[in-house]
This record gives sequence, structure tokens and C-alpha cells, in this order.
Amino acid sequence: MKFIKRKNLQEGEELLYKPLLHWMYIVRHIVLSLPFLVLLLCIWVFINKHVNPFETAWGLVSALAAVYVIRNVILAALLVILLVFVWRIFLYMSCEFGVTNKRLIIKKGIIRLVVAEIPTDRIESIYCVQGLLGRIFRYGTIYISGVGGMIPTFFMVSRPYALRRKIVEVIEKNKAVTVVHGDLPRPAPMPDQSAEADPIYRYGTFVRVIQGHGRQ
Repeated sequence: MKFIKRKNLQEGEELLYKPLLHWMYIVRHIVLSLPFLVLLLCIWVFINKHVNPFETAWGLVSALAAVYVIRNVILAALLVILLVFVWRIFLYMSCEFGVTNKRLIIKKGIIRLVVAEIPTDRIESIYCVQGLLGRIFRYGTIYISGVGGMIPTFFMVSRPYALRRKIVEVIEKNKAVTVVHGDLPRPAPMPDQSAEADPIYRYGTFVRVIQGHGRQ
């Protein structure tokens, strides 16, 4: 939390909660790609076991070409997964989340730094989304809906419901402070019973008297 504590806190602002990015953020792509890799590996093993060197030359060449292609695809996929895994580690180490008594702060990125701030008084609603893996490993994404629309603010954060409760507590506390320190409304002045009636009523009565006199 070096960036938030040293460079982004205002005077009178206090850091109340530090959400953590879940470790599943690093291995998520590996977990999602495992079924694809297992399928390719099964096809490769099946072709290797069923290649008959005594069959026709065309069938043998086709089987060897399929084995070669599948092996290269598996190696390329493993290389991509390794690069993504290393990059996700750096992103995991660079992400910082913070909840203060005034706003939400999000800092992401290594080369391209992204810093977002959301004042708590601009928040209208909070959504917590969890998939199957999120419910198993206890992580989720918090969506903040406010003046600028709904955006995924805290992506794959650990203990999302605890974070949601903390944000709601900060919002309610700020509302209570605003009510206590606000100016009390002044009572409306009581009407003066001794004041003279509105002259329009006297004017209306005078008109009726003149009309009656004209008919006579």
C-alpha cells in the first residue's frame, strides 16, 4: 500500500480497509486452459499408440503429421501460459486497493499506471458477483453503480462480501455525520391572528355594494 499511503491520501483522510487481490487472479488462465490441454494430450497419446508402421504410407504420414502438429500446439500453449503466468504475478504485486473515510482508491498497472478514485457520496448501489470458482475459493468482483454508470471496481478481490459491508458502513457513517453537523431547519413563522385581513376581501365586498346600488 505504498502508493496509496504516501502519495494519495488527503489531509484528514484515513485508510480504513485494504482489500486484497485473490491469488486465483494469477492462476485463473491456467485453470481455464487445463481442459483444452488435457484434450490435446489425450489425442496425442491416442495417435501415438495407434500408429501402425506397416500400414499404407499415406496413413503413416498423416498420423505422424497429426502428432507433430498436436505436439507443437501443446508446446506453444504451454509457452503462452507461462508468459501469462509471469505477467499476472507482476500485475498481482502492483495492484493496490483501498477504502478510506472519503473515497475508494484503485491502483493498477506496471508500465501503464491506472489510478481510479470514487467518492463515497457518489455511490448509488453496490453489486457483488461470484461465479462457481469464486464461491469455491471465496473471491468475487465488486461493481459500483454511481453517477458515471456501473463499472467493475474491485476485480477478483478476496472476501468480496466483507468489502461490500465495509463500503456500506463508510457510506452510512458519512450520511450520519452530515446530518449531525448540518444546520437545523428553522421553524416556519406562525401567522399573526391580529393582523388586518387581506384588502382584496374588502375590495370584493365594496364592488358588490356598488353593483347593488346601480340596479336600484
